[in-house]
Amino acid sequence: MISSSPDIKSGPADPARPAPAPARRSWRQGAPRAVRLAAALAGVVAIGAYLFVALSRLTYPFALEWLEGNSLVEVHRIVTGQPLYPAPTAGYVPDGYSPLYFAVSAGVARVLGVSYLSLRLVSLLSSLASLALLGRLVQRETGSVAAGSGAAGLFAATYFATGTWFDVGRVDSLFLALSIGSLYAARWMRTTRGAVAVGLLLAAVVLTKQTGLAEGVVVLVTLVAGSRRRLAGAAALVAAAVLGASTLVLTLTSGGWYFYYVFQLMGQHPLNGRGFLWFGTALLSTLGIAAFAALASARRVPPVLLAGCAALAGEGGAALVHSDGGRNDMLPAYLAVALLAGLALGRDRGWWATVASGLLVLAQLVVLLAGFHPAQAIPTQADRAVGERLLAGLRGLGGTIAIPADPGLNVLAGLAPTAHEDAAHDVLRATNQTAIATFRRSAAQAVVTHRFSAIITDGPGVPPGYPANLSRYYRQCPQPLLAGVPAARFRPVAGVRIRPASVWLPRLPGGTRQNRGSRSCRAVVRLLDGAADGVRR
Repeated sequence: MISSSPDIKSGPADPARPAPAPARRSWRQGAPRAVRLAAALAGVVAIGAYLFVALSRLTYPFALEWLEGNSLVEVHRIVTGQPLYPAPTAGYVPDGYSPLYFAVSAGVARVLGVSYLSLRLVSLLSSLASLALLGRLVQRETGSVAAGSGAAGLFAATYFATGTWFDVGRVDSLFLALSIGSLYAARWMRTTRGAVAVGLLLAAVVLTKQTGLAEGVVVLVTLVAGSRRRLAGAAALVAAAVLGASTLVLTLTSGGWYFYYVFQLMGQHPLNGRGFLWFGTALLSTLGIAAFAALASARRVPPVLLAGCAALAGEGGAALVHSDGGRNDMLPAYLAVALLAGLALGRDRGWWATVASGLLVLAQLVVLLAGFHPAQAIPTQADRAVGERLLAGLRGLGGTIAIPADPGLNVLAGLAPTAHEDAAHDVLRATNQTAIATFRRSAAQAVVTHRFSAIITDGPGVPPGYPANLSRYYRQCPQPLLAGVPAARFRPVAGVRIRPASVWLPRLPGGTRQNRGSRSCRAVVRLLDGAADGVRR
């Protein structure tokens, strides 16, 4: 057989010609692989550090973040058959989010019980899905497992920079998992079945957090502008059908309140121009080094992924320009940067570009890992002991106790919860006068009729929306709650770090004699707090 290969010549070998020396591997070939492996190793360390913290506090029975309490209330309402989106009252105001996260968590709670464990399991598994999908997407685009591991690790390394948010009982991690999942599906959509999957995933993103509507629109428009118009049309039809039907049903069954909470409330909040500055500052201070690698790869990124990353960043910025935005609002932007930076480690670029990008990602990982402080994010046994004693006191006090900063305590104590002050604040700072009047009227009636056996606040002021003359019907106890517990104990380790601090008791008819006795301030505070002596250290 005669070979046609130009590298193979026929004829006898020349014995006088020396055998060719084995080709030495160029350092230019080895350097990109070395930096990718170094970034992957640092990424694995970041993922391991995240898992250590998340698993260490998974079963902590009290709120890790102050808004977790309202998430627990919402799951409790679903499990007990109560409406999720009623009119705002002093008894309950929902968070302004779509229902999917709460519905999924309620499904877990039906098996494991209504507790923070059920909510955190959903968030933990969702965060792991985000990391796996991010790594797989980068690996599939670049052909490098190391690049995928580096990208996933880079996102995991933002855990402490965002206030240890991935595993708390909030909507964000499920939202991120569905977001990266929809981008993955859209990138590799090739069949009608794939188009249906894209439509369902994009609808699920919006049904978890309504800001995901931007991602859905941008991704579908990008697909329509490309070569897969027919499939894009099918995906858009599925997404529109699911969102349209769910919105119609939820709006009609809630008397219109679902549409208000989910699609109108945030738009009625005043804009905060400093949010743009906050967005830029947070992005640069957290992922500023890796952002250079992300920018370098942008021109080589498939259009649908680039459009999706732009939408994710825009969603984060839009949330922050509304007042009271939080560090968790930066998570979509961090996910976008991690994806683009991971793609910068691809093999189809020049060796110098890959090395530079790898060094940038590695340097960013080192900086973020240096900020990991697990001890500050894991509650102690002393925290648990204070919470358990407080729950025992709440059960002993009984009745309907308003705890505006943490209604999850009511659920844990087996008592009826009341409205979370942050959810109420969202309604009160909006422009819908019907909603505002409904809440204020309900709070006033509850106060005047002494509906609450006690009101426990996180400070000396009147809770949002409660009557300004609250002191006419309730007296604030001079004894502070948890006075014997160090300030660092029993407070959320993520987000706003507040804890119960002050007790208000009803001013009963008949003068001061009835205001004393078994329901005196001293007795109630001692009931709630007196057993905490064992943790005064």
